[in-house]
Amino acid sequence: MRAKIGWLLRRLLAFLLALMNIIPQVTVIINPLLFIMFLPVGLYAILSWHWIALKDIPDPFHPGESLYWLTYAIKVDKENPLFPSLFRWGIIDSLLLITGSAIFLAAFISWLINLRRDRELLTCGIYGFVRHPQYLGIILLSLGVTIRSLRPISFIAWMTLLFGYLVLASLEERNLIRVYGQRYEEYARRVPFIIPYLKFNVPGCLSPGKPYRYIIFGFAWIILIIAIMVGMRDMVFALRGITY
Repeated sequence: MRAKIGWLLRRLLAFLLALMNIIPQVTVIINPLLFIMFLPVGLYAILSWHWIALKDIPDPFHPGESLYWLTYAIKVDKENPLFPSLFRWGIIDSLLLITGSAIFLAAFISWLINLRRDRELLTCGIYGFVRHPQYLGIILLSLGVTIRSLRPISFIAWMTLLFGYLVLASLEERNLIRVYGQRYEEYARRVPFIIPYLKFNVPGCLSPGKPYRYIIFGFAWIILIIAIMVGMRDMVFALRGITY
């Protein structure tokens, strides 16, 4: 049974990767400017690569070491089914992958249907729960892949993807306010930004049209990357040390 589930998950992942490769091409054909939507995904793929060059970069937080440890495997309890091991998926990463994929596909299909009709402001269906469900779906499914990878460098790549989409969503909102005005502002007051059922009263100085919002995003990204680089060093081991 476990082998069958593993096979199904591998097939699902292969399908999703193929789909993620096709969708950007289809999107660009529909609207060439929408290729920007997938830039964080490309950046994620580049940053999470197993870079040999990291052997030549000193670790600023661990003197005498290089940053190559970022590609090592994270130690996990291989008996805990919630988290993955080197040889299987876990429950949490599998659920994130499936949930994120479902949210993204539902949002993408809704967007395509609306595009074919009248290109009106889309506020119904899944867009009635969050204003940026496509970004939410990509963030969740990529988090599932990140957890499954068991490498610190993948978490750095995911943080970069996360803040990339927060910036893109904010820039998109700035444009939507220009186009739809008060109608979009009322929609924004009613529907959460990117996390369902979680709304914040954002002060005017942090609105999408203000630079302070993006400065805070930048500082938060730097702090979280530093936290990963400082805190995860003792949680990893070289793959040559596998004892499974």
